[in-house]
Amino acid sequence: MGWLTAARREAHPAGARVYVLRVAFAYSHREIAGVLDLTGASARQLYRRAAQRLAAPERRFSPRPEQQRALVESFMAEARDGDLTRLEQLLAKDVVWSGDGGGRVVSAGRPIVGRERALTFLRGVTRRVTAALESAVAEVNGAPGLLVHEGPRLIAVASFEVRDGEIAEVRAVVNPDKLVYVTRQLAGGRR
Repeated sequence: MGWLTAARREAHPAGARVYVLRVAFAYSHREIAGVLDLTGASARQLYRRAAQRLAAPERRFSPRPEQQRALVESFMAEARDGDLTRLEQLLAKDVVWSGDGGGRVVSAGRPIVGRERALTFLRGVTRRVTAALESAVAEVNGAPGLLVHEGPRLIAVASFEVRDGEIAEVRAVVNPDKLVYVTRQLAGGRR
């Protein structure tokens, strides 16, 4: 498989960028980290995960929707309750958390790799969660995900990748510009 085809198959954008820089341009992990504003460890981990995923037979959507929905519902409940011990059990050891704030809203600026780092990030997020926030499981990119509202305003959309019964990736969009579009789509409106 060519590197461009492989990069297109890679689900995580940061993983695809790391993979292409490593395979196509023979960059070292240190060089990749500098170019993509990652730590060396994150660059190595993203490359390893991308290479493993691309070497494995394609089975990205292997969990049944009801299994994935149950996992997302558990994630939502544990995050709302602040039960990080239970959250830890839901996350894969090498989970990747990425956020898109569009430079306008604070988010995970670069991918957070690993269960402990993701839990540290979640600890900070759950401290700021107020009773005014409501979350609901909804279909996001064809699979169960989360919509988070503050009153009538959509403030976050999260999609999840599940592997082997664990959450392997979380992609959270908090960029207000993108959320305006999502809000219109949810309301059934166009453009």
